[in-house]
Amino acid sequence: MKTFFNLFFAFLFVSISFAQITVKTSNSGLNLRSEPTTSSNVLFSLPNETELLYANDWAEGWIKVRHTNLNSFDKDESTEDIDVTGWVNAAFVETKMFKSTILDPMSWQEQTDGCYFAIYGVDGLLGIDSYDQQETESKFKVKIKGVAYILKVIDTTNPNYTKWEHPQLKIEFFGATTDHGLESSESKGVLRVEHNGKVEYIYAALGGGC
Repeated sequence: MKTFFNLFFAFLFVSISFAQITVKTSNSGLNLRSEPTTSSNVLFSLPNETELLYANDWAEGWIKVRHTNLNSFDKDESTEDIDVTGWVNAAFVETKMFKSTILDPMSWQEQTDGCYFAIYGVDGLLGIDSYDQQETESKFKVKIKGVAYILKVIDTTNPNYTKWEHPQLKIEFFGATTDHGLESSESKGVLRVEHNGKVEYIYAALGGGC
């Protein structure tokens, strides 16, 4: 079973990690920065509709990309070579793999006291462990169109996979090893969300601590 999950995640990662991302700002240029902060160095100014390659990393509100024309079919000898990797603000790029169309972003004020276990995305918090000392088992809270759903944890036996379920909702996380919130940790991977027949995959991180 563990081999199956590893192979599934590897296939999914290869399939989407080279997907193109399109700049959608209406301004004259979007800054490609050295770090995922607005105070970091600007490496390049990207015109609207620039096509970028995902560079296999993201942070809250930011996506790491590669901008290159080295493999362009219409590039000639007079065209200057471009090959630069940096960070762009996620609000100004068009891609389905970074923002959930099902789950609503949540606020940290909804976090319970003590230890926590959460799903993060580019938009921030997407779900959090609703366990408290009055309960006998861990449950998970997400929001869809303003409505809170409490999911039961189904599978935590595989460190590369976690599953939560509700009669109308199923969430699965495929990613690197995580201790399921026992100690401070963060594991980036792919989240599968299924709600009322609609399925999506997004990049997310799973982690927690005390």
